[in-house]
Amino acid sequence: MRSELRLTVLAAVALVATACGGGDSSRPNPPARQDLIVQSTTSVRDSGLLERVIAPEFERRNARWNLKFLAVGSGEAIANARAGQADVLIAHSPKAETAFVADGFSAEPIGRTVMWNDFVIVGPPDDPAGVRRVARHDAVGAMRAIAAAGAAGRAHFVSRGDESGTNAKELDLWALSAVRHNGDGEPARGARNPSWYRKAGLGMADTLRLTQQCPFGGDCYTITDRGTLQQLAGNGAITRLPIAMDGQAASAKGGEGLMLNVYNVYAINPAKYSRTKIAGARAFMEFLTSPRFQQALEGYPSRQRPGFFPAAAPRVRLTSRPPATLAPGQAVTVAGRVESTVPAEPAPAGLPLSLVGPDSAPLAEARAGAGGAFLLRARVDRSGDLVLSAPRFGRLSALRVAVGRVSVP
Repeated sequence: MRSELRLTVLAAVALVATACGGGDSSRPNPPARQDLIVQSTTSVRDSGLLERVIAPEFERRNARWNLKFLAVGSGEAIANARAGQADVLIAHSPKAETAFVADGFSAEPIGRTVMWNDFVIVGPPDDPAGVRRVARHDAVGAMRAIAAAGAAGRAHFVSRGDESGTNAKELDLWALSAVRHNGDGEPARGARNPSWYRKAGLGMADTLRLTQQCPFGGDCYTITDRGTLQQLAGNGAITRLPIAMDGQAASAKGGEGLMLNVYNVYAINPAKYSRTKIAGARAFMEFLTSPRFQQALEGYPSRQRPGFFPAAAPRVRLTSRPPATLAPGQAVTVAGRVESTVPAEPAPAGLPLSLVGPDSAPLAEARAGAGGAFLLRARVDRSGDLVLSAPRFGRLSALRVAVGRVSVP
């Protein structure tokens, strides 16, 4: 009886030890979760994209990493990344990003493009500056109209005033508008800002709320990215700020690309800061540029009104495909054009392209020419799928596009 009791106790102890991870010394323990610090522009958070798509999907597919997402203006995010307070940076401020890379803070010689949307100008429903009437598709003209209304006491402009990507775009518009400005690029009256120009020092969502409240007396305008605006309008936080200017015309000052808003991601260079979690940073970049996440962007928050558009890989338009049935060794032609998914950006001329056969071996190789045009010819002697592929190229991620399935009797 005592021996039976002793065996029972030993079995219970073994069971507890196994449950606590000590029952099998040959089985490695899973790595502990580590914080991955992402410094990012506020619009990724304020649009809801972080909470609804990025965080849950990334952490589900990368259990080792716990996202620590710090949403601030792009200027502050870049400054924090320069100071070693990040593993990853997401920004939408082209000039500041170029300097960041040139100074060696990016682990890669260039960042990776993730997505784009555009900037719009919003204001009160009665539009006292007359933006919808005189500058519906002209951002520079809109700023001139707002400045004139401000000088006449009919309107205010609310600036982020925080060195964010949105603030940088606003300053670009003032510079093109011929409105008198100071050394910082802000509208000026003598040595000071005019009374109608209000600097919020807030993120995008809070700037929109302040613009709607307009506690300065009168009506307020501001510039915002479309994704954040749609999120706040969709949840009822913004109800009285219709769009006054969007859809920048090609004929307008600055051209059709003036209001584009492109988001790029960078891993922080471990040569600058050895504590950078480069494995996690690369995993995060691969996630943001993966076909699965890029497809999710097309439907967020809805396919009818997406807040962002995928931009990681170039778009392919095929003009010639192989027939479905081929004679053994028959030559096929695959032709078309590769284009940037960001409007007004040039096609990736020089992009290396391969036609990959059913055995995963390249059948033909070529480079995209001027305007992105390409043509590949190859002989096919085996049934299966043909794929057009391209490696990473500049800011663009690798590409794989199904060309068609062929049958060779």
